[in-house]
Amino acid sequence: MPKREALTIGELSRRTGIPVKTLRFYSDEGLLPPARRSHANYRLYDEAQIVRVELVRTLREAGVDLATIRKVLARNLSLEEALRLRLAAVEAHVASLSRVAAALRAALRAEPTEKDLRRLWTVTRLSNEERKAVITRFYDQVADGVPVDGEWMRGMIEASTPKLPDDATPAQLEAWIELAEILADPTFIANMRVMAAVTWNEGIDQAALLRAQSEAIAAAREARGRGVDPHSAEALVIAERFVRATAAACGRELDDAFEEQLRKTQDPRTLRYWELVSAMTGEPLSPAYEDGRWLGAAVARFLEH
Repeated sequence: MPKREALTIGELSRRTGIPVKTLRFYSDEGLLPPARRSHANYRLYDEAQIVRVELVRTLREAGVDLATIRKVLARNLSLEEALRLRLAAVEAHVASLSRVAAALRAALRAEPTEKDLRRLWTVTRLSNEERKAVITRFYDQVADGVPVDGEWMRGMIEASTPKLPDDATPAQLEAWIELAEILADPTFIANMRVMAAVTWNEGIDQAALLRAQSEAIAAAREARGRGVDPHSAEALVIAERFVRATAAACGRELDDAFEEQLRKTQDPRTLRYWELVSAMTGEPLSPAYEDGRWLGAAVARFLEH
């Protein structure tokens, strides 16, 4: 059998394109032991070690650490296992960078302070359970002192607590940041408390209120299907009928005080809330959402008069 050609470290460098200094480092770290030594004690390598060098270079370029490469070469760890470990690390890093980018984009929407950035960074890092706690705290604040139905509230919390994946997209992260800011806004909380008080007041005719809402949504759906503008005269008729029916169900006169109360329940962020939940879950909004948005625009227009 012919003797394998011996390669000096310089020749190995020329064959692989890897600097001699790097090859010496690999050799000193035990990743590239020489096949033998010359009489002058120079390191000599053979053709088979070119493949080994290429493997080491590929793994290093993929970001695999030296200790893991050493295990692969010693057959203590399969190449597949090493690559899976590296992939998991890369994906975790990418997810972390996405969270940083989302926080930075949110901060740059206005003139940011260090406090703003710390808050936004904290919000992006919350786990699914911690996100649920934020939403639960919001509903607890809205329901404080109001006889809200417990089962309804639990359903709302579950429906609006999307479980973000570890590799959430920038759009999902930005939607969560905006949602968290809405939930923490004292004005929004106050307006939702007004809505809860109107909806769950024991003196309200709940059947009549539900009927008024159902009839208004049905009318909005029909008008929207015909392309009627929510600011049109026809839409104002639908809105006025709904507002008067709501006032009657609440045992109230349609006066300035009731209209002011109703304005607070028409906070546009209630619709934005569900848009953001949809962006986080990737699930489309229901057709009823569009009907509600149309009706909300019509009511807001009516209340301007």
